[in-house]
Amino acid sequence: MAIYETIFILDSLLPPKEIDAAIERFSSIITQNGGKVRKVDKWGKRRLAYEIQKKQYGFYGSIEFEGVGNIPKELESEYNFNDKVLRYLTYRYDKRKLKAMAMEEEEAVKSSAPATPAPEPAPAPAAEEPEKEKAPEAEVTTEEPKAEEAQAPETNNEEEKQGDE
Repeated sequence: MAIYETIFILDSLLPPKEIDAAIERFSSIITQNGGKVRKVDKWGKRRLAYEIQKKQYGFYGSIEFEGVGNIPKELESEYNFNDKVLRYLTYRYDKRKLKAMAMEEEEAVKSSAPATPAPEPAPAPAAEEPEKEKAPEAEVTTEEPKAEEAQAPETNNEEEKQGDE
């Protein structure tokens, strides 16, 4: 089975329910013809590069699927029949794209697999690194001032007051 991607632009004035219904219809055509939907992307409302049917905006969507050669023809028939579809493009992935996708999947599997914790290396001996001389730490004292020192300014003030009298 080959892998395809179809990109379509729907009328942006459609309500969200109709947009979802159209995307579901495209997906059901793929599955009815023996295909398998891999991924559905809704890119949202975007400005068009040029006006199509006097419209400046469109709703972009993409469906990635696996299938045989008749599915793109069936999708093209549905796109042409449906007035909601402004433009569409369906293409088959080439070998280089498939190899790149396979490599990405392998990397994703490796990164998501639970890794066994590696044994921690033994810490390096302290002798290898020269020890730096440490400056003596300043001692913090929380002593309160002596009672005599605290009262000394008061006594001076009292003496001055007595001398002024």
